Amino acid sequence: ILPNLHIISIESLMGDDKDAALIWRGPVKIGVIRQFISDIKWPDLDYLIIDSPPGTGDEPLSVIQYIEKPDGAVIVTTPQDVALADVRKSVTFCAQLSLPVIGVIENMSGFACPHCGTVTEIFKSGGGESMADDMGVPFLGSIPIEAQVVHSGDSGSPHLSSSAEASSPAQKSFAEIVNSIIQGVER
Repeated sequence: ILPNLHIISIESLMGDDKDAALIWRGPVKIGVIRQFISDIKWPDLDYLIIDSPPGTGDEPLSVIQYIEKPDGAVIVTTPQDVALADVRKSVTFCAQLSLPVIGVIENMSGFACPHCGTVTEIFKSGGGESMADDMGVPFLGSIPIEAQVVHSGDSGSPHLSSSAEASSPAQKSFAEIVNSIIQGVER
């Protein structure tokens, strides 16, 4: 992928059967999370980013318990009210655990036409920003749906490093959001 990017995932440990389901209860999930955080011999890292399922369950709670002094959480939502209801609980969860919220990102915020670049609101937009404002946490930006993001993900290459046009709406959003996150963590 990238020479300075190190990744661990359950998917990489699944073997050849990509259709195999993991049916694990809390204690097993918690044990794997502990191993990923505590037992992996990570090289010197600038950042450790952990992608956790949405919500307030075992996974995010275990991550917070096993990481010494985390810098904070970046919370991703989509603009629909049903998603925002869950995300509001995630913000409250962070507050109750004294975990700073670095910010909120609104994903799927419109569709970027691959031909003209015009962004059309198919799910609506602005819900993430409004919720962040209501809850007093930073809003980091919005990312539109863009076909090239899907192609980059399927090929295993990060979208920002792909050969896609650097001025695409999603690439601009990603770059701005990453810079905002870095600035937020370094404060």
